[in-house]
Amino acid sequence: MPNHRRITSVAFVLILVGLSGCGDDGPDDGELSAGDSTSTTASTSTTASTSTSAAPGPSTTTPESNGFDGATTPTSVSPPADLGVGLLTDLQVGGVEGVDQVTFTFQDGQIPGYAVAYIEPPVRQDGSGNEIEIEGDAFLEIRFAPASGVDLLNTLEPTYTGPNEVRGDTEVVTEVVRTGDFEAHLTWVVGVDDEVPYRIETDPATGSLTVFLSTT
Repeated sequence: MPNHRRITSVAFVLILVGLSGCGDDGPDDGELSAGDSTSTTASTSTTASTSTSAAPGPSTTTPESNGFDGATTPTSVSPPADLGVGLLTDLQVGGVEGVDQVTFTFQDGQIPGYAVAYIEPPVRQDGSGNEIEIEGDAFLEIRFAPASGVDLLNTLEPTYTGPNEVRGDTEVVTEVVRTGDFEAHLTWVVGVDDEVPYRIETDPATGSLTVFLSTT
């Protein structure tokens, strides 16, 4: 197993500068991007409490082929108009037969906008641009905005106190690594054995967003 270098930082001064509109290098809070890929708006179906976003474009798999309705193309959803900053509180990584899953939970049900896409290595840290080594042959970047693991607008206390590198009982997911919490953009990258199809489900009742990845 390759050695890893984990470089994760929360630069409060830079965060506050970005929030005040003085930063020139970071994107605006409402602007979402995922690596160098062009994100497109996902098609979304909504139930009483859960919505599902499948990445648009040609899918590499179909429900008929292996029971998983997903794709490998980029997807993005804009943040709610009334959202301040979505505050991450928890991250869980695990899986069941045929599917690995990565679940992000946000405080008070405030799920921010997001952009999800496979990116080309090297994976780099937001802000510093330093390279981060992540185990895997493919890398799925999940960028939330406006979002943070720190209460930027009030206490400046961390709302997410878990590790910056998370592993679970998974088949294709190797690890999930925080690569940025900078100017109200919160970024995690999922290391994967291969560029497998994925889909996204959100649950406003619990404030959770789950990325499901096919393992078959």
